[in-house]
Amino acid sequence: MKIIYSCALVVLLSACASTKKEASTSLPTLGSKEEQLVYNVKKYPKDTVALTKLTTLHMQQYEANGNLFFLNQVLTSYEELLRRQPYNYDALLQFYRLNLFKALITNKYDMAHWQKFYQQQPFLQSTDIAPPVYMELLLADKDSLSGDERIDILQKTIKANPNFVNGYLALTAMYASRDKMQLSSFLLETANKYSPNNLEILAPLNEFRVESFFDKLCQSDISTELEQAFTDYKLLAKNAPENAYHHLQLSTVLRLMGRMRMSSFSAKKAASISAEFQGPLAEAQFWSGNNQAVTEYFATKDVHHLNTDDLYLNILFNVVNFNWQQVAALMDEYISRDDISFYGILYGAHAYKILGQEDIAQQITTKGLAKITLKPWQQQMLNFASQQITGNQLMAESKNKCDASEAHFIQGLQAMQIGNMAEFEQHMTEVVELKIYPFYEYAGAKSIIKRLKSVAP
Repeated sequence: MKIIYSCALVVLLSACASTKKEASTSLPTLGSKEEQLVYNVKKYPKDTVALTKLTTLHMQQYEANGNLFFLNQVLTSYEELLRRQPYNYDALLQFYRLNLFKALITNKYDMAHWQKFYQQQPFLQSTDIAPPVYMELLLADKDSLSGDERIDILQKTIKANPNFVNGYLALTAMYASRDKMQLSSFLLETANKYSPNNLEILAPLNEFRVESFFDKLCQSDISTELEQAFTDYKLLAKNAPENAYHHLQLSTVLRLMGRMRMSSFSAKKAASISAEFQGPLAEAQFWSGNNQAVTEYFATKDVHHLNTDDLYLNILFNVVNFNWQQVAALMDEYISRDDISFYGILYGAHAYKILGQEDIAQQITTKGLAKITLKPWQQQMLNFASQQITGNQLMAESKNKCDASEAHFIQGLQAMQIGNMAEFEQHMTEVVELKIYPFYEYAGAKSIIKRLKSVAP
């Protein structure tokens, strides 16, 4: 999965704050305003109005220049302000944060001192800012820490401050790199509880959620979870309108909900932002039944340059439009790829059967199956396609409505092969009524039923 970070490394200390880092050490020229504030600070040692203004001015100078001189200057001002106002939470937070930045610039950090400071200010643990232990990670020499050591530091980090967003994101990325997706998902769910509607959390969290939907939809009602994902992706798309991936994920959620026109609209938005999503747009058009748009998409493509997902879509598109010769023309290229699908092999081979070329169908199947590992249900589908079991036996082997949808679709294709169009239409109707919206079988069956009704007397 993609884990997207919106800020530079040093921003992992807190929520996207300015942390410019330069080598310049030029001294400022005091202007009359600053001179007057310095004078007032010295003249009225118990008054903090002038000191607060001076601290603000020094912060502005640091943010404008970003060098160590101005950083030390603003830290001196904050230190004096805290001496006069020891319970000024905003000043405490800024003082702590700026010292984290200074540690990154100087590569020096008194862990014991700042750990004591952090523990004395418990409100920091309710703020999205790095606890001292996180600095062990940022200040470590390159490649000096093992993956396990990094994970240990990050675990201590979020324990020390459960509100530190980037601690969760970094640990999520570590677990994801080790293919521990459940742990990654759990971390993001936890982070979302502490920081609801945080866009940096919602983006990867909802990516995990959407991936899990495809496993859950066969077994249970996921409508409530889909509504939440829909709400979250609307928020993401609204707040980051130029992020094409958010629009594409919104399109996927809408497809899972059966809202095909809206799904197509979001896919168009994604493709308008990034050309790399033209393929997913063609897929969305297939689901919405826009045959013309899909035809136009593939008309300009060289079959040898199509990625495997596009090639699979092209095969299924021609299957549901009964373009058997075109399906056959695509299959040689398809089975030459390594990342092919069982269903591409199954439906592609069926085209040869309809063309009366059983021997080639067998060759295609054998060559394609050598590249994949069959699941038990897929073996049953293959057994039916090779006439080793009956349609009733196939249905008896189905474990859920997803299996049933695929069983009806392959039975329908076989009925069509022998000319039983009434049975073919009945099986396609069953596929549509099962409403497994994200399956190609649903999109294909719906398109077929629509076409059959349009030509009915």
